[in-house]
Amino acid sequence: MTTTQQLADRAAIADLVARLGHWLDSGDPGTEALRDIYAEDVVVETVRGTLCGLDDVMTHVGRARTGDERTQHFNTDLLIDLDGDRAEVAVQQLVHFFRPGGTPHRTAGVRCAYGAVRTGEGWRFARAEFAPRWIEHAEAEAQAQSVTAPSSASAS
Repeated sequence: MTTTQQLADRAAIADLVARLGHWLDSGDPGTEALRDIYAEDVVVETVRGTLCGLDDVMTHVGRARTGDERTQHFNTDLLIDLDGDRAEVAVQQLVHFFRPGGTPHRTAGVRCAYGAVRTGEGWRFARAEFAPRWIEHAEAEAQAQSVTAPSSASAS
């Protein structure tokens, strides 16, 4: 039987997933909000490498947020497996990359896996793994279609 504490834990962990997505999509260049999401000793693994510790994550994310590219994250299929003060979390993401006023120029399907821990400040992610499953580049597809599409002059 699910207890009230387990329901509260699940809600707090789901909130971490939502807060991370909202922060990523906000365009806010500040990284202090990550202290409420990640543990101090977090390990983040991506296709670009591994980041160790919250300071490393904040430095990396701060550098990556330059320019005008924005994102919109959609999280789905959230699974939370609780085990006392620890939890394994799995999420599927659809991420659109765009510039203000434009349509997405890149879209990705990403599998996210987190290891969450209960700390004195509440639940935090101690581990995060981001694994792209597919990436679609709208600009490259548009260019490929314009090269392979017959012109009106050659069609007559």
